[in-house]
Amino acid sequence: LNLDSMEEKKITNPYFNTEDLKKYGLKALELAADTYDNIEKYDVLPKIEPGQVRSMLSFTPPEKGVSLEEILKDTEKIIMPNVTHWQHPNFFAYFPSNTSHAALIADIICHSLNSPGFTWIASPAATELENTVCDWVVQLLGLPEHFLLQNKGGGTIAYSTGDCIFLTVQAAKFRKMKELGIDFRDPRILKLVAYLPETAHSQNKKALLLKDVPYIREIPAKWDESIQNYTVDLEYLAKTVEEDVKEGLIPFWLGATFGSTSCCSVDPIDGLVKICKPHGIWVNVDAAYAGAALVCPEFREMIKGIEEVDSFQVNFAKWMMAGTGAVMFYVKDKFLYNESLAGKNSQLYIDPEYLRNKFTKEHEVTDYKDWQISLGRRFSSLRIWYLFRNLGAEGLRAQIKHKVDLALYFDKLVLTEPRLKLFCKTVFGLVCFVVVKDKDGKEYTPEEINTESKRIADEINAEGKFHLVGSTMSGKYFLRVSPCSHNTEEKHLDALFKRIVELLK
Repeated sequence: LNLDSMEEKKITNPYFNTEDLKKYGLKALELAADTYDNIEKYDVLPKIEPGQVRSMLSFTPPEKGVSLEEILKDTEKIIMPNVTHWQHPNFFAYFPSNTSHAALIADIICHSLNSPGFTWIASPAATELENTVCDWVVQLLGLPEHFLLQNKGGGTIAYSTGDCIFLTVQAAKFRKMKELGIDFRDPRILKLVAYLPETAHSQNKKALLLKDVPYIREIPAKWDESIQNYTVDLEYLAKTVEEDVKEGLIPFWLGATFGSTSCCSVDPIDGLVKICKPHGIWVNVDAAYAGAALVCPEFREMIKGIEEVDSFQVNFAKWMMAGTGAVMFYVKDKFLYNESLAGKNSQLYIDPEYLRNKFTKEHEVTDYKDWQISLGRRFSSLRIWYLFRNLGAEGLRAQIKHKVDLALYFDKLVLTEPRLKLFCKTVFGLVCFVVVKDKDGKEYTPEEINTESKRIADEINAEGKFHLVGSTMSGKYFLRVSPCSHNTEEKHLDALFKRIVELLK
């Protein structure tokens, strides 16, 4: 590059070419908007085989650069037709992974700054905006006031729910070791035991395995007719904890769920706390999906006991449209939590010279490096700020209620077909159902119900027009339908239901 000639011709910086940013940034926004507006021209699931996308790409990295124009054309040609379209109105799998225009616009600003925000001075605005939006969420969801940063607890924005769960296990392990006055050389560390309800997400078990927890008790779920769904067996849990204590084991952590992935079941938080607290067991509540529904006051009576839990997380990348990497994570005692991660005031405080500054030393500022494993982090609070200010609480409530109404609409469709049966009561935005009869009205055996229900899911997904997934509970397979997209309407649910009925034998 000839920098002198660049200056003469007034060519902008080639590494951050603001003219290209404006020109091709606008084209990228047009591509994103056009894809969203015309998303139904694509199948929700691409009809490709593994390796097909790689075959369209060069094996070797490019030696010379090409124009962004060419890259955008390849994006439209190679990427857009070959992704699973999570924003598609026929996407009914898993749970929502919503985004929004406000979050997308905020991300442009976020990436232009690229602030890692590990200490207050590394980015004061990023830190204090995160302080603020975390407190906003406490108020919007009606969470206990001790989660406000001005009190003993506090919150942060984590990248994923799995990260949060892992960190709660770390904090719980640290708290129990501190309580017992032991370190990692003490053999009692091999007696720690954690409890995991059957309804809990698989990330809970992964966190426990990665933290080398020697004993993991999986607590079975049982059918509760009063709520017409599965719930953790409290009697079994209480008995298991007591037996473990008698055997000399040390209970220290339990993973509860508010809105499980399989069937959106809600654990009885108050009952779990009553069992766990006498033994000093850390109670974490994974509310990744359903926690967002607490923005609607009518759902708050379902989370009794939340004021007693040690940590809580809700993934705003799901129902709250903030995009990936926006998990609101709260702890009841931020001082103990930060200490467990070798943060400020910890005996093992990691404080290299290059991170020291007078603001951390002299003021009660938040250094978010002390809330996570990594040092750097994204400026995710900007997306939450844009989103909340643009839509307001009323807009957030409206889109939650819309998806709940769509789920109830599909619930009614299922009830019109005698060969189908609801697996559990529809709650929040998830409908679970099974195939129970053949076309002649003959009832299937439990094994046949599993087989036929799974066949429907496999055939629907193989066609690519709709996407849904099944799950299992206590050995029973069932189908799940979750209206995920902002674009989903009743007509899309009608079309899905019609296809399911056509596939029934």
